[in-house]
Amino acid sequence: TVTAVRQLAARDAEEQERGARALRVLSRCAGNQTAMVAAGAIPLLVALLTSGTAEAKVKAAGALRHLASGSSENQAAIADAGAIPPLVALLTSGTAEAKVKAAGALGNLASGSSENQAAIADAGGFRRSWRY
Repeated sequence: TVTAVRQLAARDAEEQERGARALRVLSRCAGNQTAMVAAGAIPLLVALLTSGTAEAKVKAAGALRHLASGSSENQAAIADAGAIPPLVALLTSGTAEAKVKAAGALGNLASGSSENQAAIADAGGFRRSWRY
């Protein structure tokens, strides 16, 4: 997990993609999620949503989708890291796969969190998702 998080911070785009891909897979397990958060994965994944390659954006959105699933602590940390605006932007500017992952991440962020629901609405997420 720590190695994959370090890859996100690499300057090499392929290395970032490998890290994001690994974290997307690892994020499916709650035990891995705890280690990922502790290693600082969330802000690095959020950064990839705007600065990464198209593939890195897909994998980052997928990892954030899993991290936000069923964990109010992770939902808050992801929102606090600034993930909502770039996820909303992916709904219109991303690849087809990025749109699906971003929509899933936003859905999980909104689940049970009125604060995140309001932030998504403020970012235009609901309007953009209707045009999906």
